[in-house]
Amino acid sequence: MATATRIWSALSPRTRTAAAVLLLAVSTLPLLSRQYIGKTQSDLSVYMHGIEALLQGRLYDGHIFEYPPYALIWFLAPYAWAPDDLQGFRFAFGLEIWLFDAAIKAVLLWRAFRTRSGFPDLIPFLVYSLGSAALGHLLLMRYDAIPGALALFGVLALAGGYAVTGGALTMLAAGTKAYPALFIPILAIAAWRRGPSDFRRFVVGVAAAGAPLLLLAAWMPWWNFASFHGTRGLEVESFAASVIWALHHVAGVDATWSLVGTSNELGGPLADALLGPARILWIVSTLAAFGVAILSTLRMTRSTGQTTAPAIAMQMLLTVLAFVATNIVLSPQFHLWLIPLAALMLEGRRNLPPQAVRAAWLTFLATLLVPAFVPHKQFGAGLGGPLTAVLLLRNTLLLYATACLARAAFAILSVSAPSQKPDHEGVRSQS
Repeated sequence: MATATRIWSALSPRTRTAAAVLLLAVSTLPLLSRQYIGKTQSDLSVYMHGIEALLQGRLYDGHIFEYPPYALIWFLAPYAWAPDDLQGFRFAFGLEIWLFDAAIKAVLLWRAFRTRSGFPDLIPFLVYSLGSAALGHLLLMRYDAIPGALALFGVLALAGGYAVTGGALTMLAAGTKAYPALFIPILAIAAWRRGPSDFRRFVVGVAAAGAPLLLLAAWMPWWNFASFHGTRGLEVESFAASVIWALHHVAGVDATWSLVGTSNELGGPLADALLGPARILWIVSTLAAFGVAILSTLRMTRSTGQTTAPAIAMQMLLTVLAFVATNIVLSPQFHLWLIPLAALMLEGRRNLPPQAVRAAWLTFLATLLVPAFVPHKQFGAGLGGPLTAVLLLRNTLLLYATACLARAAFAILSVSAPSQKPDHEGVRSQS
């Protein structure tokens, strides 16, 4: 590593630019092959039908659509390209997702190249690139890379002094896939610590991006998307389901694995009995992590003045990790929410608590395990024993990562706060 760092630091600006272009090409161009291999996922039909229902005036009122309304923004262009052709829609949509994925890689790569401190600066870019490659079979078939990218760009914009943009991007992400709404209070605290002006501008950005939702509410009951998720069962990839399915193999516990709608769910007496408690555990753990992240952000920004992007990303990842790891639905594409924030955290690994850095690496390792069990020929009918063990390991790593982030947050909370609030100009200079 020391040799690589010396070589890296000795590169001329022109050589470093050429190396950056080569790395970006190597990390993005092979992904385009996914446009031509594999079968079309059923989610793409859901996206197309959502646009059709919008054009017919039936969206959320007579037509069940499971996503917030801003998701439709990202389906409009592919639909306009191929309104009656699923394969054409797949191509256009895949190209759009490819551009978002490439944008994330380009930003992380640029942040690595803007300094000459050493080869390890590439770690965030490499972590995200390898993580998204592991999810390549899903990346171009789901739209989860879009809210993941918007959330990442939102925190980078705020930390870079563009509070209006940061607020607007985060609100746009929340209207695209609801979970980024959990990030808004965390980013609002960071904006407040940076100064009253940044806080006001952040609120303006959130309000501007959120105003269309209020206008849409006058003629479209878009909040009905949440009712779809309230009726979902125990998805096979969730932690509770993986434990039950492991017991099915080891102890003969009665359990069934079947396709319900567009996802596989676990059935049986034990699964039915645990569905309610598992849902309560998910809600409680998410709210608890959210509360701890809020308090930790308040203490962190007050005691150290840290409003750097990696420090804020740590609090964001705590909230979304708890949301994902304990959820009754843990679809593999949810890793696209996690891996950008984990990669960004590793940029600040020297200044974050060691437990937080460990959590980022655990999240990365869990992501690499996903292609072992999906897609797989066993997945449609039920994973065998060895692959169930891999699934259970993935879920355990996510839970352990959540616990590590919680420990990091509590470590921050245990630090005595200074008697005076940090100077805002000093805080601004650190970002």
